[in-house]
Amino acid sequence: MSTIKIIFIFLFLNCFCLSFSQAMKKRSDIVVYLDLKNKALREYTIDKDTMSAHFSIYIKKYECKKERDKASEIYNKRIKNRRTSGENPSEVSLPIFSIGLYVFNQKPEKLKSLKGIKFTSIKQFQDSIDFATNPTYVIHKLKDGSYLKWKTTPMD
Repeated sequence: MSTIKIIFIFLFLNCFCLSFSQAMKKRSDIVVYLDLKNKALREYTIDKDTMSAHFSIYIKKYECKKERDKASEIYNKRIKNRRTSGENPSEVSLPIFSIGLYVFNQKPEKLKSLKGIKFTSIKQFQDSIDFATNPTYVIHKLKDGSYLKWKTTPMD
């Protein structure tokens, strides 16, 4: 084999390995700070013992009731006309208005402060909602000034 071919193969393998290792890098965890009064928060429930919780955050486009009603109206028209439109019934679906973050039987971590914790706001989370990873951490402030941090599982 010629020296040029060996160099070419060596460079190709290095580039391939480098790109593969980059793809395998773990995405950093998402930590969302929730203000429970924020209108982008559709609903939430926290069990008394805090072992289970559910947080539902609107997808940015559907924060406004007018937009949700408009999408529902379009969906209802498509359902009503699906026989005559020739549209595949499996392609007719109501848009997802929010993403749910669930905690199942797991105690949250209690934090005295947010010092040293890198987190995003609800707005920033909405901007990247299609990148929600498992787990997504949720932090919210308690009346006594401390914080609870849950490890959640995102679901549509």
